[in-house]
Amino acid sequence: MYIGCTSFSFNKDIIAGKRSLKGFLDICKDLQIKGIEFWDEHIEELEKDKFSLKELRQEVINRGLKFITIAVNNHDFTSLDSEIRKNDINKVISGINIMNDLNCKILRVLPGDLIALNKDEEKYYPLAISCFEECLKLAEDKKIVLAIENCPKNTDPTVVKRIIEEFSSPFLKACPDIGNIRKDIRYKAFESLLPFAVHIHAKTYHFEEDGRETFIDYERVIKMIYNQNYEGCISVEYEGDGDEFEGVTSSVKLIKRYL
Repeated sequence: MYIGCTSFSFNKDIIAGKRSLKGFLDICKDLQIKGIEFWDEHIEELEKDKFSLKELRQEVINRGLKFITIAVNNHDFTSLDSEIRKNDINKVISGINIMNDLNCKILRVLPGDLIALNKDEEKYYPLAISCFEECLKLAEDKKIVLAIENCPKNTDPTVVKRIIEEFSSPFLKACPDIGNIRKDIRYKAFESLLPFAVHIHAKTYHFEEDGRETFIDYERVIKMIYNQNYEGCISVEYEGDGDEFEGVTSSVKLIKRYL
């Protein structure tokens, strides 16, 4: 088990043009973060800089880091509009092909609109299933694992487990995010996703003086992960209101305390 970081932890700075993806990689190297995850909207910025994904992968390798995944935001797998769903299917298919070209094995995806799925699962579930059915064919062919993250915040991830079990494929797994789960079911629901985990997000927001995360008991979380014999990446995803560098630094120190 090792620590990673998603570029979304620096989203405010990256979007504002205050930090480049190379700068993000430099921070990861300095903080001894091994696993690298890029957000798809940050990758789109590469085209403006005439900088290719393969060149970015080489930058990762040059720093002794490991390119884990790109986070594709297919929120519209549950859209009632078939054309909108098709656009997101194409987005995921493109992501699968990119991962294949980069020799990476995991593509982080979404279940669709998890809020809508929580509100009316039987209405939206078949739409999500039809999208995954189409994408999974290519993923299995390319041997790329689609890792479904339970996103956004304050949601019930049970349907993510249902989708994974529907296909029972080694190429459709989970990316559990403890911080996105409703507080009243947080730890039990997180634990239920761990047997399917191939990538994990460690969401952080705020820290106490002793370094503990204010809202999430990471000592408990890490113990749960160890109990599942998980050996992959735990990717820091800082989403607090404070300085992003300080937030990521505090997150890494916290997780290292229990690894």
